[in-house]
Amino acid sequence: MNRSLIALAGIALLSAGLWLLGATRAIADHLPTGWPTPSADGVLLDREGLASLRETGWWAPAVMAAGTVFTLLCLAWAVSRTPVRGLRPTGPLSTARTELGLTALEDAVCEDARRIEGVARARCRIALRRTSAHLTLRVWTLPGYAAKDVLDGLGTVSTTVEHALHPRELNTRTRVSAQRHAAPHVR
Repeated sequence: MNRSLIALAGIALLSAGLWLLGATRAIADHLPTGWPTPSADGVLLDREGLASLRETGWWAPAVMAAGTVFTLLCLAWAVSRTPVRGLRPTGPLSTARTELGLTALEDAVCEDARRIEGVARARCRIALRRTSAHLTLRVWTLPGYAAKDVLDGLGTVSTTVEHALHPRELNTRTRVSAQRHAAPHVR
């Protein structure tokens, strides 16, 4: 889109310049009153015409103003095309339309996982991609609890994260391990 617009503007300017370069005496009748008229065998913008334009008082300010406006427009376009990136990626919350830092979200997910009955420890990591997110959840169960006892609660935690990172698709990898017994085995 931008390249097409620039190409069309370039073609328009080129054709206008070529038309002015080849303009003949027929155009001279339609020129503004202050515009110098070309000679009978000359073109609309010849060396003498440009020299007389440069001698007028408005020429230098008009050229500087046009150059400044053009430069500012190019600068604004370049700044609008530059991506702004923070130090840490953030994920948009769907309901509140606020941004939540991934570190805070990871901490909240770990805390929710620790609240599940039978979970001793939990670690998690969230990685954002352009259209998806990856949740890696590592959980250790208390002695006497099996993985099947905590999987339903971990599914609820994963669903909560999926809603928080909407519209990104969430891929979850969960690893459940049993924590060692409190007392070591005696031989």
